[in-house]
Amino acid sequence: MDHFFIKRKRNIEMKYVETCSSSAVGSGSVNSDDIEKNIDFNLQTSFEPRFKKKKVSSRRYNEDYLKYGFVKCEKPFENDRPQCVICNNILANESLKPSKLKRHLETQHAELAGKPLEYFQRKKKDIKLSTHEKEQFLSCSPPVSEKALLSSYLVAYRVAKEKMAPTAAEKIILPACLDIVRTIFDDKSADKLRTIPEDDIVSLRICTIAEHLETMLLTRLQSGIDFAIQLDESTDTGSCATLLVYVRYAWQDDFLEDFLCFLNLTSHQSGVDIFTELQKCIVGQYKLNWKNCKGITSDGTAGITGKHSRLIKKLLEVSNKGAVWNHCFIHREGLASREMPQNLVEVLKNAVKVVNFIKGSSLNSRLLETFCSEIGTNHTHLLYHTTVRWLSQGKILSRVYELRNEIHVILIEKKSHLANIFEDDIWVTKLAYLTDIFGILNELSLKLQGKNSDIFQHVERIQGFQKTLLLWQARLKSNRPSYYMFPRFLQHIEENIINENVLKEIKLEILVHLTSLSQTFSHFFPEEKFEILRENSWVKDPFAFRNPESIIELNLEPEEENELLQLSSSCTLRNDYETLSLSAFWIKIKEDFPLLSRKSVLLLLPFTTTSLCELGFSILTQLKTKERNGLSGAADMRVALSSCVPDWNELMNRQAHPP
Repeated sequence: MDHFFIKRKRNIEMKYVETCSSSAVGSGSVNSDDIEKNIDFNLQTSFEPRFKKKKVSSRRYNEDYLKYGFVKCEKPFENDRPQCVICNNILANESLKPSKLKRHLETQHAELAGKPLEYFQRKKKDIKLSTHEKEQFLSCSPPVSEKALLSSYLVAYRVAKEKMAPTAAEKIILPACLDIVRTIFDDKSADKLRTIPEDDIVSLRICTIAEHLETMLLTRLQSGIDFAIQLDESTDTGSCATLLVYVRYAWQDDFLEDFLCFLNLTSHQSGVDIFTELQKCIVGQYKLNWKNCKGITSDGTAGITGKHSRLIKKLLEVSNKGAVWNHCFIHREGLASREMPQNLVEVLKNAVKVVNFIKGSSLNSRLLETFCSEIGTNHTHLLYHTTVRWLSQGKILSRVYELRNEIHVILIEKKSHLANIFEDDIWVTKLAYLTDIFGILNELSLKLQGKNSDIFQHVERIQGFQKTLLLWQARLKSNRPSYYMFPRFLQHIEENIINENVLKEIKLEILVHLTSLSQTFSHFFPEEKFEILRENSWVKDPFAFRNPESIIELNLEPEEENELLQLSSSCTLRNDYETLSLSAFWIKIKEDFPLLSRKSVLLLLPFTTTSLCELGFSILTQLKTKERNGLSGAADMRVALSSCVPDWNELMNRQAHPP
């Protein structure tokens, strides 16, 4: 072993001497001490242990990490590094793990842990937009002109109002505008349109407009004015439970109805849980006072329907008993119409089976359409029956009755046993009656919908229908029964020979149905519910009480009696009463007759139906399609449903001078 080291040392020494001699030509002699030091160094380095360097693999960013609030940093780093879209902190590449990213979100931004993916997508666009603005500022490029910016807002506003996807601005609207301007004017004019921002910020524009509209609404409500709400619960296309809330308040010359909030609910939430979520939004986020709420109208599931539900009881408690509760008139009317004799129920079920047999098969639908087109009928398609939509029953029965002969031919060709029911004259006769009665109920439902309708109008229509039912019962009970109120039924029995005994049995079933309908209407619309309206009948027509004796019978306060006497004697105000809506009239005279105006507004303010919520759910279905099932919909719903008009000047100033 010693021999090996001695030999190795001699070889190293000889190589070093040769190297030094070759380089010492111009530098002088080589010191022997230096030779010894270099030999020892070479020996030491020759026997040092050599370890392989650990290869560090850089992690790659994944688009799924956006759900934790992280994007790939756009700065020129050597490896991918995650950047938080909330605090803009840039973490190390080793932090590109779902567990570490999730930990950062839950510890640093715990309040945002449950936010949907769409929220972080908007924050991602904010980062991109701010980066783009910084680059513009550093490069001293000219900003977007005010006209182009306003055009961008207008396009985004129109896209949201029409319930379209933001990509429509880039794929449809802007190219179409370029084609129109280029065709009518010239290419130079068309080039000016290219300065309008495109799809990458249309969603951001919609969110900005939604925040602006929400601020406008909340500024009005936070001023302390009285308001009423309507709320309803349903599920969207993704089977997610949602709660819609609308608000009505007096503003300037009349009542305004607007979209208040949109809440996503988790499954199995009780009425108390829904109240907690509503409380967080209305009081916690919007800073509204429940004591200013004077009316609550509900509909939907058992958790929010009825004054004895926990949600309604909680809302009435926080309003300090100052709010009145109403169950949706249309929903009550729909519940009342469900009571039918069993024989008529079977007729309805068979009609639905026929519709499902035809509509459930594309071949059967095409055969019916082709057959109806060849013979020239008014309609070629059947309609589906759903228990949710108010007008469903009347429309599907009407269509089945009109196309009964054509349906019979198709059923015979398809050898379906359902063809036998169309050969039964009694069944067809009962179908004609159901078509008439549900058509009448449809007309009543339509009269209970729409804006600018007050509780007096709705009560009058309900009570008028109840009296009509009593009249029809009396007609059928008479010795000479009349069927003028059921035109299809009357035409059918006149055109077909029906046995008198059979007709009497059908008349008996109709009478039983009308009696049951009258009883259920009286149950859902009891007289005692409308007692307060009879006591305040002067609100409906104050000019009908010109006689002092009639005013005394109203049990008003002395100051209110004096105001009503002065009001009923004014010819000028009578002209206003005849031209304005009832709510607008009482709001207009609030300065001259404050006591009567205040009392009338509180009576007229609550909603009578939840038709606005139903409209909102229909629009949510249009927005949240299968292609956009991840959409939360809050901003789009706000812009699409809001009755406020954006203040474009304020939006432009906010863009020019951001906070």
